[in-house]
Amino acid sequence: MSYLIGLKSNFENVSRGLDTVTKWICVILVFLMTVEVLTAVFFRYVLNAPIKWGEELARFIMVWAGLLGISIALKDGEHIGLEMLTGKLSGRPLYLVKLIINLMIFIFLLVLFIWGIEICRQAWDSFMPGLQISWTWSHLAVPVTAAIQLIHVFAWLLEQTAGVVRPEQG
Repeated sequence: MSYLIGLKSNFENVSRGLDTVTKWICVILVFLMTVEVLTAVFFRYVLNAPIKWGEELARFIMVWAGLLGISIALKDGEHIGLEMLTGKLSGRPLYLVKLIINLMIFIFLLVLFIWGIEICRQAWDSFMPGLQISWTWSHLAVPVTAAIQLIHVFAWLLEQTAGVVRPEQG
């Protein structure tokens, strides 16, 4: 049991650290996207010289910021829950239901991670016309954010497992 508690503590620390880094990356990405869009609008409407890669870059940044934002929301517990059911439970049954829910989320994220890697592999030879970089760099947001979320959910699974074994210490 002490091994489980130590593992839980380690994963919670990693999860917290990843969440902090992810939040800062999102702040930077949103700032960059804002600057890029304002610059593109200035070039298009003031200088009458549109930047051919402006919209592509904004879309690229938005995909990354949006998917990273999902991992932040998941970490903060803002995912769909079964509060009608869990609100009436306590102790071991509550931990068991949370364990099952988080296990289902974990399986979904694992499939998303594997699928995302395959999509990245398939996109390697196709390029964004404006930026002239592989589409893989945009699609990479899917497996990267799935991996971040897997770490968050794994930390929760360890917490729920400890709660099922010993509800008073979970």
